[in-house]
Amino acid sequence: MTGYILSELTIWDSTVAWSILPFLLAICFHNFFTSNLFQKEHTSISSFKVTGRAIQRLHEVYIGSSKTEKASFSILLISFLLIHSIQLSLTYYTPPNEWDSMTGHLNRIFYFLQNGSFKHFIGTNWNIDTYPKAFSSIQVYPFLMSNWNEHFFKLPNMSAYWILFIGSYGVLKRLLVPFVTRIFCSSLLLFIPIAIIQSTSTDTDIVLAAYLISIVYFLFSFRQTQKTIYIYLSVLAFSIALSHKITFVFSFIPLAIILIYIFINLKSQNWKYQIKHTFLAGIIFLSTITMPTGYLSNYVNYGHPIGPKTATQHQSIERAGNLYNLMEHGTRNLIRYQFDLLNLDGLRNIDFVEKSQKKIKVYFLRIDQKFNLGLENETSFTIIPFSFNRRLEFYNGTPIYGIIFIIFCIPSLLYLRKRNTKRIYYYFFAAYIFHLIALAYTAAYDPWKGRYMLSTLVFIIPIIANWLNKKQLFQKNQGGKIFLILSSILISLTGLATILLHLRALPFGNSVKPSIFNLTRIEALTISRPDISQAYTNFENLVPENATVALGTVNDDYEYPLWGPNFSRKLIPINPFEQGLQKIPKEADYLFFAKSVIKVQSGDIRLGTNFNMSEGVIVRGEDYYLRKLK
Repeated sequence: MTGYILSELTIWDSTVAWSILPFLLAICFHNFFTSNLFQKEHTSISSFKVTGRAIQRLHEVYIGSSKTEKASFSILLISFLLIHSIQLSLTYYTPPNEWDSMTGHLNRIFYFLQNGSFKHFIGTNWNIDTYPKAFSSIQVYPFLMSNWNEHFFKLPNMSAYWILFIGSYGVLKRLLVPFVTRIFCSSLLLFIPIAIIQSTSTDTDIVLAAYLISIVYFLFSFRQTQKTIYIYLSVLAFSIALSHKITFVFSFIPLAIILIYIFINLKSQNWKYQIKHTFLAGIIFLSTITMPTGYLSNYVNYGHPIGPKTATQHQSIERAGNLYNLMEHGTRNLIRYQFDLLNLDGLRNIDFVEKSQKKIKVYFLRIDQKFNLGLENETSFTIIPFSFNRRLEFYNGTPIYGIIFIIFCIPSLLYLRKRNTKRIYYYFFAAYIFHLIALAYTAAYDPWKGRYMLSTLVFIIPIIANWLNKKQLFQKNQGGKIFLILSSILISLTGLATILLHLRALPFGNSVKPSIFNLTRIEALTISRPDISQAYTNFENLVPENATVALGTVNDDYEYPLWGPNFSRKLIPINPFEQGLQKIPKEADYLFFAKSVIKVQSGDIRLGTNFNMSEGVIVRGEDYYLRKLK
């Protein structure tokens, strides 16, 4: 909300305003949640006491545990401490370098800072203007408060990583899952490969999952306590999530399923009262938080809440064509994502595991051929065609659940066939299935989109807890002991291999690749596009830090590095998305351009894109030039 207000006042770039206004708004929210409306529902309790009790409880349980349980939790704890120390180092000492951040998400923040507002602005990449703008405000706050330190763009993601763990623990507690089972199951989220990767990045999907787990926790808190305040908190979290990213619509039906369970258990005399406050909370928070984020602006400027037609046809349900094609190819996508889950992501970074995975691929191919599924051959309704031989860029850069899906998710889902299962877990199963269906049918298949399944995981963790509890994993039987130790070792190896061998942020170098800590800033920023590293280094050496640069670039070009290490350059895009080439502004000192956009003339400096490089290159870089204008 601070971002919205400062944008309207055209002082979005004011550090002083950012340091004051959030606290004033926090006071307003505090006054609202301590108003007469919730007066009877307040309890005074210190968060430090809650945390202290949980730690004390964990210590007591550990002391009273068997040797096997102690060994298992020790393995997980030591592994997590190693993983988290690396996570914190990567967060605080390396720059962000994700593809979408270099072309859009972070790059647009500097256009907003440059303009003092995020009002309608067409950049080279379509998402600069059309993506919801709420998260830009969340990312820019720690950046400004740290004196423009780009490393702090990652703090929301690291916070979301912990919220996922704590929120999952809270949900399981509301479901009355035993302490040991809920601490173990919520800890799984700390080792999920895609959660580990996104925790040290500026990709936004882990933050969306954190909002989702918060909503689920507030809903079950409402069910248990019948306190109206939890209705308002859940709608508040819902409004923020929707203002964050349009892919939150994947969670609409799953949340509706959870809501049905919550409300059918309401006492009859409370029904109308709580429904009334649900709508009232929706009016308050959707109008103040979701509406200003940009959906209405997109509709006004493009006739669609998501954005221009080119974008919607590329990434949304419209790409499927008619209903028959949607059902046919959407079903294929659903099967494709299931095979993507049946990968040892994380562990695949280890050579001998990768060789084993390739052998397993043969059985997957036989299934495809026997049933004539056409998963690899049919490319309609795909962005990047599906392959059973999941590429390094995907299992290393965007892993999903890894071994945790195979040893925990599959057995727990199969266990739901037992008659003694509580009804709530069938609701979670339905929510889990519909989240996968939404992913498969509402957009074209893309292996990068495995990261969206972080939110899907919110609905399956309770199902895993139900299975572990019913199977009495933590009881003193021999089979349970063996499973507990082996699974803890595999989980730990998955997490460690994920972060230690992640090529985009390699913490320790090897004979092939250096550590990210030993790379120059430009090398680190362009690590996903090594063929352009030298060109961008030459640009950095030739262009003064305070220069005004006109950009004749294309949609896939990295613009973020061009701002400079102190972000003191002014950039002006002259080839805005679908607008055609514009005139070079008189105020520009330099022109940075791709040969495919602007014709080269005498005196232009060729910056040196490496066209001979193929390893690690997904999208080949343009032939970049620099022209001095003054």
